[in-house]
Amino acid sequence: MNQQVDLQFRASNASNVHRCAVCLLVAVVAVPWLSGCAGPRGGSSRGVGGPSIRKVACLYGQSPWLSFDAAGDRDPEGVQFRVFLDPGSGRGIARTGTLHMEMYQLTRTSMTEPPTRTLVSDWHYSTKDIPRVRSKFLGIGYLLRLRWAQKELAGHEVELITRFEYGDGFKVSSATKRLRIPKHTP
Repeated sequence: MNQQVDLQFRASNASNVHRCAVCLLVAVVAVPWLSGCAGPRGGSSRGVGGPSIRKVACLYGQSPWLSFDAAGDRDPEGVQFRVFLDPGSGRGIARTGTLHMEMYQLTRTSMTEPPTRTLVSDWHYSTKDIPRVRSKFLGIGYLLRLRWAQKELAGHEVELITRFEYGDGFKVSSATKRLRIPKHTP
């Protein structure tokens, strides 16, 4: 009887050791991988130097349009907005990476058909080269002042998409923002 209890104890002890080894393996391999850190073979730089970005929030003013025209017409040639990189806390943080902005012109052939999108401008800037803004409630962000090339966009509807790209190529996108560029008559 004593020998039977001893065998059950040894079998139970071996099972506990196996469970502990599995838990340790999960803690060592899975937790860094899920948090975006690089694994033993390198790879992702997400999460290095701080938390991973979960959301790209773009804030546009009531009139985000910029005029760069020396001739002085009032039609816009650019747009200005703020970008906040949110790790999930609701407050923006500074991050090393690249911001990609794309502007698409929307063209409608009929009111029943969806509009077609045509890429009209794109910009790519390192976050090191963009002026930072600070907000008591929103945290740290970036101020973008984007000028488009000589295009007649005044009076057209456009969509803007902003993406943050980590050094390893992984991108986090903002929501698509649809705006109508004002057209001023002379």
